[in-house]
Formats: sequence, C-alpha cells, structure tokens
Amino acid sequence: MHILFNRIFYVILFIGFFLPTNNKFYIPLPGILLSYNELAFLLLPIINLLCYSKNNVTINSARIKRNIVLLFIVLVFTEVVVKNLVYGQSPGEAFKSIRIGLPLFSSLILIVQGIRADVRIVWKTLLMAICVSEILSYISLVIDLPIYHGMEGSTNILEEKKGRLGTANSTFGIIGLYLLFEDKNKWYNQGRLVKITAVLSLIGLLLGFNRTYLALLFLEGVYLTRRQFNVKKVLKILFFVGLILGMGVYIYNTNDIIKRQIDKRILSIVLGETDFKEATIESNRDVIYDHIEARIKEDHWVIGLPYKKPIFIYYSIENEYLPHLKTDMSFINILLRYGFLVLLLCFVILYLMYRNKNFIPIIFWVYFLASLNIDSLLNQNSVFFLFFFSFIINSNHNFKELR
Repeated sequence: MHILFNRIFYVILFIGFFLPTNNKFYIPLPGILLSYNELAFLLLPIINLLCYSKNNVTINSARIKRNIVLLFIVLVFTEVVVKNLVYGQSPGEAFKSIRIGLPLFSSLILIVQGIRADVRIVWKTLLMAICVSEILSYISLVIDLPIYHGMEGSTNILEEKKGRLGTANSTFGIIGLYLLFEDKNKWYNQGRLVKITAVLSLIGLLLGFNRTYLALLFLEGVYLTRRQFNVKKVLKILFFVGLILGMGVYIYNTNDIIKRQIDKRILSIVLGETDFKEATIESNRDVIYDHIEARIKEDHWVIGLPYKKPIFIYYSIENEYLPHLKTDMSFINILLRYGFLVLLLCFVILYLMYRNKNFIPIIFWVYFLASLNIDSLLNQNSVFFLFFFSFIINSNHNFKELR
C-alpha cells in the first residue's frame, strides 16, 4: 500500500510543476478555480502522510517543528476566529486568505512531516517536471499550446508577455546555478538530468528579464566563482557567459520584442540611462508604498487585513479599478494579510533553518533579498524550492547516481 501512495505522491508532484504556467493554469473544480500547483500544494502533505520508504528524509529539529505548529495555530485562529469577530470574515474567506500563502504553508507542513517517499525519486521527479516545463515554454514560442489561461490560441505569446519568457519554475535557476558549480560529489548532483534542468531553468530565469533576479544572479555567480577560485571554475563561468552572450546577441538581432526588453531592462542600466537602484527596487512603486503605509497606520499590521480588503488599489490608464490582495514584497504580504505574530514566527523559522544549516547560505540569501522586491517567499514556487532543497542536502544516504 505504501508503494501505491509513494507513486501517487510522485505523480502529483510532477503534475503540479510540469507546466510552465502551473501557477496560472486553472482546474475548474465545482465552486472554485485551483491552479495546478495549488492543487499539488494541497494534496502533497496529505498523500505524504500515507507514504513510506527507507530512503525518507526528515529535518531533525524539534524547535523548528514546534514553531511551525505554533505558526499554524496562530494563523488558523486569527483567520477563522479573530477576523470573524473583528471583521465578520467568513470561513470561506479565511480559506481564500490562507490560500494566498499556500506555497509557503504547504512547504512548512512538509518540513514538519519530512519527505516520507523515496527522496531519490522525489528529486528526480521534480527535476523532470521543471525540465519539461522549461521545454514547453520554448515550444510555445513556435507552436500554439493551450497552457496560457485567458489567451486565445492564435495569440503571440512572446508579444503578449512583452518579450519576457518567464515561467513559474524559472526561479529554480538560482539552485541550478549553484549545482553547476558546487556539490559535485553529492548524490543529488549526479547524472545528466540535473545538469540539463539546471541549465534550462537558468536560461528561463534569464529570459524572464526580471532585473532583481538578474542582479542577484550576477552576484551569486561572482560568489560561486570566488568562493573556491580555480582555473576550471573560471573556464566554466567563461563558457556559460559566452554561451549566454552569444544567445543574447542572436536573439537581440533577430527578435524586435526581446530587443525592446533588453534595451529597456538591461542596456538602459549599463548605459546609465536608468539608475540601478531605481530599476531593481523603486520603479513605479510609490503608489504601492503609499497604500502600505496607509494600511499600517490603520493598524492592519496587528492581525492582518480581512480577505476582501486589498493591500493597495491600482488605477490603470483606462481608469480601471484594480484591487490587489498582495504586493511584490513577501514580508509585507505576510504582515498585512496575517499579522505581525505570523510574520515573527516566519522569521524565527527561517533563522532556525539557517542556523541549523538546513539552507545553502548563498541560495537562501538570493531568495531572501529577492523577496524584498518579488513575492518569492510566500506565493511563488521559489519558496517550495528553497525548503524542498533542505531535504535534499539533509539526506545522509549514500545514494547512487540519478539516471
């Protein structure tokens, strides 16, 4: 029976992540629309309880687990009880509010449970899913694939996305870059699959043209090169830089849409036309910051906002009213959606995980710094990748190479 549930776990993991749009491709369930990865985040902790393998892996820290359990007690009590008394929030709205942070909360539940299935197969399954998602995103440039919610089949995907080929899984490129340079003797960094996935996700992250990630990716590359400086590493970094530059020059000269993105997001900084800090942190954020300040002054930092009240409101050029339930800053989202106690416990958990060496420092800091300008630690797949990789590096089994 355990073998059956193990296999179900692998299948759900793959289905949840194999689409490049897994966070925006919705399954029309009765009364609710769930994205593929939301369904995976809901089911994985449940199926995981029924799994078993001698190659399981756990995070051995009672203190971390106690704080995670306390976080969920505070979270559920606040959303279901306190906000019902203060704001009249219904149980359905409480679920929708918690749903915003599903990637983080599902990851924390797995930290408490441990990965009970065979971690070797789990790792291989995730790599395959990310690899397939990146390949599908490239195929979608030349073949119409019905994987983009709300877009007609004849829509030019690159034009619709304004030249930014970002996928829901591309942030795995932060871990991918690390694996290309470090841990060569570890079981999880053996075989072609991990190398291919690392390269594809790295290219996907670059083609997303997110200036925050581009800057942090550069800093990560510098750190990994200098950490153990040798000729082999220099040659490797030169190879990847040459490959990326060569690909960039070719695309720049053959695609006007991507050319505009490179001019706007990269060359404008290099040529000094745009201030680096403004480009990566402060661009068009004044409205958001003003609304955040207003919400804090309204004391919504105490228990968080009711679900129906947005953090900020944006008026489009067409004067369209666009309420936003979250911002691009993870810790602001946690504070204003769930209150300061949940935010405090999140900081405690991250600190304990870091202090106990459950995170690779450079990977943690890249995601952490990104979260100041991107919702990388609450609502995106990146937070799952960060916590999931903790299981991989904590596995003390002497596994054979992954094929």
